Amino acid sequence: TSSDPELQDIINILTGSSNLSLVNTAAGALQHLSYGDDLMKNKIREAGAIPVLVHMLSLDDLVCISSLGALRNLSFGKNNHLNRIAIQDAHGITLLVQLLNTTESFEIQELVTGVFWNLSSSDTLKLPILKQALEPLVKNIIIPLSGWRETQGLPFDQTGYNSNISWTTVFRNATGCLKNLSSAGLEGRTLLRLCHGLVDSLLWTVRSAQGKNDVDNKAVENAVCILRNLSYRLEAEVAPEVKYGAGEDWRSRGLGGGQFRRRTPEEGKKKKKGKGREANVTPLPDHTSGVGLLWQ
Repeated sequence: TSSDPELQDIINILTGSSNLSLVNTAAGALQHLSYGDDLMKNKIREAGAIPVLVHMLSLDDLVCISSLGALRNLSFGKNNHLNRIAIQDAHGITLLVQLLNTTESFEIQELVTGVFWNLSSSDTLKLPILKQALEPLVKNIIIPLSGWRETQGLPFDQTGYNSNISWTTVFRNATGCLKNLSSAGLEGRTLLRLCHGLVDSLLWTVRSAQGKNDVDNKAVENAVCILRNLSYRLEAEVAPEVKYGAGEDWRSRGLGGGQFRRRTPEEGKKKKKGKGREANVTPLPDHTSGVGLLWQ
């Protein structure tokens, strides 16, 4: 590790130099120093480096990448809650969202989602992240990388799924962040359930992986955990019309007890026969999407 005078020299370059090459080198040095060293991470925060690193996210891509690398290291680990709070206090979430909305760099996307995954491990930051970053994460990362398109719907088996899903680090990071956020209580679950395209794209991810026998990866594990958390207390927290759609006569569908699933095309052509367990199944309408899919 570096001695304190050397650390202060690095901080002085970050705060006082107008030479972007030197600033980039200094940010890279902080990234190196903070890797796996919680004591050094505390020293870097106490030296006032975190607000400077956050400010550097608005500079050119090279400096931005070095700053993001340092912030990712500084925010990683269960003992570094204060560093995560310092990033938020420096308006880091706002600047990270701006990057998500504007960058075309895969490397920047990977680092931004990595920082968000780290930040989301602190309970006090979950709702601020949900309120500012949920829509950009889903719109810019989850939906496009999942391979789901709104016009495709969700078929009943795996034969209708394409192979456009991207098992990238960016996708893993984003689903990891949302997995943490899905444990943010009723308000968090509500925001996630209402986010357009999230449930659809996560189900698409899981079913695509099943169709290709490719379920043993972290992104699929994250997607399953999110869907499980969003299903928690679903009947009590979500109005029945969300399940069936505003135009459905849900009051006559026998909502007390019973199972809910979508009717298959074959079942739509046959009359229901028999009694017992199948007789207690209430088919979902074919247009079910979004949070309504959680009843399947």
